[in-house]
Amino acid sequence: MLAAMKHPLPRALLGLVLSSCGDDGNRPSTDGAASDTVAVTSAAFVEGGAIPIAHTCKDANTSPALSWAGAPGGTQSFAVVLTDLSLTPHLVHWVIYDIPAAATGLPEGVENTYAPASVTPAHQAVSVHAPIVGYYGPCPPSQHTYEFAAYALDVATLPGATDQTSRADALTSILAHKLGTGTLTGSFTP
Repeated sequence: MLAAMKHPLPRALLGLVLSSCGDDGNRPSTDGAASDTVAVTSAAFVEGGAIPIAHTCKDANTSPALSWAGAPGGTQSFAVVLTDLSLTPHLVHWVIYDIPAAATGLPEGVENTYAPASVTPAHQAVSVHAPIVGYYGPCPPSQHTYEFAAYALDVATLPGATDQTSRADALTSILAHKLGTGTLTGSFTP
């Protein structure tokens, strides 16, 4: 009987030790199935494909329509973050949060305002191209890869977030409340 208990106890202790290892807040955690539970797609481009020019600063600069499915139980809201993965450190372009738990995506062309009417009661941070609030798409000097990440969150609204919340602060809060995430990557060459 003692031999049968040997293996579960060390695994449980290992789990406790690993769970106490903090995330630095700058990247999503990949410790378990919850990090890949949300499937993200777009009618505008496929995984690894080219992001259409209409969704970049070289044209209309409108956000693409995004869809997601497979959120974990307990999801109370969603957030979407657009990041340029070709830069070090990675550059966050867009953060939209407080998206209702019943939502299954975002429409094309979310308004550039703190509280967009097309995604009530969502909120957006100031973009990478201040003072523009909301979406500011790819605008690289050469080919870059971008990631749209959809996060399922355990809160209905980000605690303490206001129209003055920075992209970095919003992302830190998003990562602290993440139940699951999924990504869609694309590239743009000017």
